[in-house]
Amino acid sequence: MNSMQCVVGRRGLFVAAIVCVLATNFSIADDDLAAIAKHNRWVTSVAFSPDGAVLATAGGSSLLYRAGDVYLWDAATGALKSQLVGHEAAVWAVVFSPDGKTLATAGYDKLIKLWDVASGENRATLEGHANWVISLAFSPDGGILASASEDGTVRLWDPVSGEVKQTLKGHEGLVRDVAFSPDGGQLATASSDKTVRLWNAGDGAEVAKLEGHTEGVWTVTYSPDGTTLFSAGADRVVRMWDVATKESRGELAGHSNWITTADVSPDGKLLATGGYDRSVKLWDLASKTEVATLPGYKSTIWAVAFSPDGKSLATGSQKDSIRVWDVETRTTRFSPQPEAPVSPPAEAPAEAAPKSEADSDKPAAEPAEKPKEEKPAEEPKEKKPVEKPKEKTPAEKPKEK
Repeated sequence: MNSMQCVVGRRGLFVAAIVCVLATNFSIADDDLAAIAKHNRWVTSVAFSPDGAVLATAGGSSLLYRAGDVYLWDAATGALKSQLVGHEAAVWAVVFSPDGKTLATAGYDKLIKLWDVASGENRATLEGHANWVISLAFSPDGGILASASEDGTVRLWDPVSGEVKQTLKGHEGLVRDVAFSPDGGQLATASSDKTVRLWNAGDGAEVAKLEGHTEGVWTVTYSPDGTTLFSAGADRVVRMWDVATKESRGELAGHSNWITTADVSPDGKLLATGGYDRSVKLWDLASKTEVATLPGYKSTIWAVAFSPDGKSLATGSQKDSIRVWDVETRTTRFSPQPEAPVSPPAEAPAEAAPKSEADSDKPAAEPAEKPKEEKPAEEPKEKKPVEKPKEKTPAEKPKEK
């Protein structure tokens, strides 16, 4: 519902007006801020279109009981372009096809939807996963759509026919992220079983298992030249792997809680990471040092994405919604509460997160009807109001309010 859909009769004017206000995500009428800066929903995934003109965001406000969100924004002005309606539960993944014509989304309803970006039409719905779908990735040529699920499998789909080409099985836990190598020949997957696995994208054969993480792995991403793979997760470090030798190239340490997301800048010079410690960090990959921590966040960071030209960084989080940063100046272009840059700030308090994944590292056959509440990895320094929803994580399914 938006403000244009609020119809009020003669009776109950005051009550109906309140309902309309509560149901409205943001007000388009105000001209002081762009619509994107006033969006106040959870944002769990962000993606720029290949030409950088459109920013897609996904999320919701409830895992099970409310429809998920998919929005397309004008990346230059922050104006709302369209809302794609169809998911019946929270959306956790959004990705553009390489030609920018198709948007793929997936989430807690276990469905993958393919949308025509120009018309907003839902062209296809792909079914098959036994549990919620956490991550999506198109191959560089657009011929394969990979999906990672809490059911412990990765599926490779033909995005034209909707048929499953391969089902990759091997992980002993939930599969949280999937990424294609820049040449499209290899697929990397991250799992709660503490491993990163590499697969042949053509025949689905497993070619390597990268071990070294001491807790579950949440995110994987390749360098633009394809020589380095970055992985990060619950052990709070980013591990760098030589793709050719499968050997470690070291690690980046600085986060004080689980790392949930990572992305490399198009020029390969910067790595952006975010997580449960309510921080977004920028790392210089040449010197392997942290160069900035972007300020102002008050909740878990679920997603980071560089624009194709590398000049902007979009982030999605639980309570801070969408922020779009100027990478060079490290100031916000669009933000709910514009902040002055600092580098680096004091350590932020930890967000609620599990101490260990021992009780959630096996794939579940079906999502629980009422998700369990997460246990904190570090005791939060401030209590959260009971009326506000707890942080959600795809590792376990937290209780909803």
